[in-house]
Amino acid sequence: MTGKGKDLSRQGGGIGSRGPGESKLESDRRILKKRIQSLENELENVEKRRAVQRKARDSSGICKAAIVGYTNAGRSTLLNRLTDAGILAEDKLFATLDPTTRRFTLPDGNEMLLVDTVGFIRNLPHHLIKSFRSTLDEAVYSDIIIIMADASDPECGAQLSVTSNLLTELRADGKPTLSVFNKCDRDGDVLPPVPEGIPAENIFYVSAKTGEGVDGFVEGLSRLVGERMSRQVFLIPFDRQDVVSALHRNANVESTDYTQDGIEITAICDAATKGKYRQWLKN
Repeated sequence: MTGKGKDLSRQGGGIGSRGPGESKLESDRRILKKRIQSLENELENVEKRRAVQRKARDSSGICKAAIVGYTNAGRSTLLNRLTDAGILAEDKLFATLDPTTRRFTLPDGNEMLLVDTVGFIRNLPHHLIKSFRSTLDEAVYSDIIIIMADASDPECGAQLSVTSNLLTELRADGKPTLSVFNKCDRDGDVLPPVPEGIPAENIFYVSAKTGEGVDGFVEGLSRLVGERMSRQVFLIPFDRQDVVSALHRNANVESTDYTQDGIEITAICDAATKGKYRQWLKN
């Protein structure tokens, strides 16, 4: 659009004269404006779809963990290893642009959702934050944050700082967090920094590529999920269908049996749901 070539020649010198370039520039501008508007409308539709999907996941009561971290830290590789998600995992910027959610069964039988998010970068422009907002919101609405870092990168500490600052900016900090240092199979003398505020038992050194240390990470994840979620059995009177409906909305109902004493519901729920309906817990 800068006027290169004879088709984009400058305006003529005479009064009222117009070169072909002016018409071409106006045409290009209209096309670009339409394209920008189309992309903005598409972003709005994406946000609406994800809001609906998020609401459906929230109503299931299943614990959700967002995998976040600096770009190229190995988030997609870890999700692929755990769930066979088949996500593109490449050594390049923004290999993941769309969040991928997969169900994962923990060793204790509890189920959870793992969400891969877009990689963070230093000084992420605000217009990009807006564009990726619906993707980054997966971290905001998750129950657990899994921060991944490339342990073999000399800039590991700075990248962790970028991740921490962006989580704070998104108001996604303060959640139960696991810190995962990936690519520990690579040779190098880099000693990854220990993140502040994260208990030692929530820090893991793994290789998502080879599987080294992943089992220990899964055990730590299972522990965090277990602290939040537990399997409970409720015995609901037949005349309290409102409670039955509420459990279906707020917990992951595994089975419903109609007995002589009432409706027996086995569900995986969080501490808040358990406390709210404590009077119907079956001893």
